[in-house]
Amino acid sequence: MNTIKVEGISVNDYGGEGNALIFIHAFPLCSRMWDSQVEHFSKIYRVVTYDVRGLGYSTDIPDYQFTMEELVNDLIMIMDHLGIDKAHACGLSMGGYILQRAMLKNPGRFLSATLADTKSEGENNESLLSRSNDIIKIKSEGTDGFFDGMAKKLISERSYENEEPRTFIRTMMSWMKPEGVIGTMMAIATRTNSFYLLKDIEIPCHVIVGRNDVLTPPVKSFFMKENLKEVEFTVIEECGHLSNMEKHEEFNSAVERFLKHVEENLTK
Repeated sequence: MNTIKVEGISVNDYGGEGNALIFIHAFPLCSRMWDSQVEHFSKIYRVVTYDVRGLGYSTDIPDYQFTMEELVNDLIMIMDHLGIDKAHACGLSMGGYILQRAMLKNPGRFLSATLADTKSEGENNESLLSRSNDIIKIKSEGTDGFFDGMAKKLISERSYENEEPRTFIRTMMSWMKPEGVIGTMMAIATRTNSFYLLKDIEIPCHVIVGRNDVLTPPVKSFFMKENLKEVEFTVIEECGHLSNMEKHEEFNSAVERFLKHVEENLTK
């Protein structure tokens, strides 16, 4: 693995001979949430992970005021810096927001897209008020209370009772700076509504969702699937929001099957 900084963004390039496969993580975590995918896919693809601006090790930045469009630009900047013309990409939750906008803005840069536990709508008044109240609370009380509540929503109740995933998720959260968390929350609030634009995407897509995801319920993924032209749809049973961590074997198998199909079509 080669870890570099690209204008303050921490990027992990695992090398490999195949096409590039870029993983974009969820909020409020970091690239370590993809550990199981790195281990599995780096044998087949040139796997790249990175910490989204303001989170993980990507805190060497001028300030903590940025928009979703800047997070999208960061993804393309990383590809340019690594000499990656086109890539497969997988984004979960916030990573899915970034990837959807990146595909619409730079469609020629992607071979395929896996959109996991995410949605295409922008913020409504209720979600904006909830996010605003969380920011106000973090400013006055710190991140601990927010993280405790958030951790319970990221995985199913059954998995939350298991100390290993719960502890690792909470540990990742503990690495985050409050100002980075707030900056990323504000960036998420500036994302555009892609719901009616998905029909314009010509790239092969794979929509994955955990059956018990309470943050982006399966119905949101179903709506995405209905709007996309070339799409596979996978529901992972007994699984919450972080489907890649909670049911990593099922997640990896589904992604591998999809990518194999895409790669076969590329060689025709």
